[in-house]
Amino acid sequence: MRRLLLALSLASAPALGASPVAPGADPVTAEAGQGIPGLPPGPPPPASQVDERARLIALRLRCPVCQGLSVADSTSAAAVTFQRRIRELVGMGYTQDQIEDYFVDRYGEFILLDPPARGLNWLLWVAPALAGGVGLTWAAMTAMQWRKEPDEVPLPSDVGLVAKDKYEQRLLSELED
Repeated sequence: MRRLLLALSLASAPALGASPVAPGADPVTAEAGQGIPGLPPGPPPPASQVDERARLIALRLRCPVCQGLSVADSTSAAAVTFQRRIRELVGMGYTQDQIEDYFVDRYGEFILLDPPARGLNWLLWVAPALAGGVGLTWAAMTAMQWRKEPDEVPLPSDVGLVAKDKYEQRLLSELED
């Protein structure tokens, strides 16, 4: 019973450093109009560059709904919300790294389409090369094994294991002719 109460109290307690957001509300839309807490924005870019910079950043983030598409390529409601928030942060003057860190803090490194090669993520970069190397090694060893096999298998009677029967003698004589 105590464990259940502890679990319920921990689940309902806000995370450390989390901004107060209404239950069920999306933290991205709840912070609309605000910058990134703890980070000062730089000088805002010209209005003509905001959309292009926002699109470049959105191409590097994974849609949390589609998961196979970037935020820029997805049309889901979550992706559209992310696009608006990215455009808003770019308009305030935040850099690409600051905006990516903002989303990574909230959604984890999974939100990045190209996670950095550090920690356990290096396995994502090394595993395909290792798998390819193992596959090529297996294929080469199999091909070498095939080459070692003799082209002709001697008949048991040629080796002396059994005597030649009449049928085998007749076939061999016909082949010699």
